[in-house]
Amino acid sequence: MMKKVFILFALTMLSMKGISQVKLDYAKTWVFMVGVLEWADGKTFAPFEKEGRVDAKIMNFFEKQGVPANQMLYIKDEGATTNAVKEAFMTFLKKAKKDDMLFFYYCGHGYKNTAGKVCFANYKGADWTTEEIVKTVNENFAGNTALFTADCCNSGGLAKEVQKYKTRNYAALNSVVPTDVSTGNWTFSNALLYALNGKSYVDTDNNGMIQLGELSEYIDTEMAVVEGQKASYFVPASMKNWTLSSGVKAKSHARIGERVMVDYDGTKWLGFIEGVEANKKVKVRFYSYTNNEVDIVEPSRVKPFRCSSDFPIGTSVKVYSSSYKAWYPAVVLKKFSCMHYIHYSEYGSEWDEWVSPANIKK
Repeated sequence: MMKKVFILFALTMLSMKGISQVKLDYAKTWVFMVGVLEWADGKTFAPFEKEGRVDAKIMNFFEKQGVPANQMLYIKDEGATTNAVKEAFMTFLKKAKKDDMLFFYYCGHGYKNTAGKVCFANYKGADWTTEEIVKTVNENFAGNTALFTADCCNSGGLAKEVQKYKTRNYAALNSVVPTDVSTGNWTFSNALLYALNGKSYVDTDNNGMIQLGELSEYIDTEMAVVEGQKASYFVPASMKNWTLSSGVKAKSHARIGERVMVDYDGTKWLGFIEGVEANKKVKVRFYSYTNNEVDIVEPSRVKPFRCSSDFPIGTSVKVYSSSYKAWYPAVVLKKFSCMHYIHYSEYGSEWDEWVSPANIKK
């Protein structure tokens, strides 16, 4: 299942003509976050470890940037019942003004209800659907701009919903497609935090800025490589050049940001290069639950990451189903990073899906 945090994050538009350039104005930013790592129904929704939680780090970022206290609301764990969240959300949204922007973030568990609608699991209470979330913003938030982020299973339901509001500047960055489960690690939320903090490895085009379109692609690759899942996002043309961070320092070494495998007595661990020392030793941050593990290692132990499976489009393959514990014949329709989008040979197109390298073979 997935961790998810909703942050509604307000940005100010500098221009709304064509593809606009946006710069964060924290005085006009509204941040709404829901982080649920435990549930009253612990049998249905397994808890997550709270130590090192990244949702709290994201809220701390906005506090340090000077977002007014009355424009930030962070509801977590047992305080995040459905009734409490809905009531607070409505009240919060109605305080904003026309030029304000909302950043929405949720982390926790996501699921589909009996009607097939994507929901985010609050501590207890009725379903809270992505459909209702976006509709509530549309009807109650005076600003025209919102960024919807979510880190949980089925979170791509948000990206699907925001596309319905074509006269709004709504974008969504979500950890996985609407039909799939998501990792329990903080990989998505860390990528978001790296961008807000202006980390040079997120500035993939090296132009000194981290823009929304660029971040969506960075997250998509992170989730594919690290977690073997396809992220979901929607960024309208008018928002692709939104600048989340400016004045990003140039990379001090060409390898910074490179995803690598590091050898520890024959066991390979996945991480990315944060820096290269004067003695050529490599500083690597390792992917884990929180990404808090860092080591300085000899360059001979560091090798570039390579996808374990790479099949050309049109290749006949077999795909493993963990639900049915069986391999099924399929054909590769398209690719992204380490992920393959396949069609099952004996089933209709409604079963087409993205699969991880671990679940595909020739």
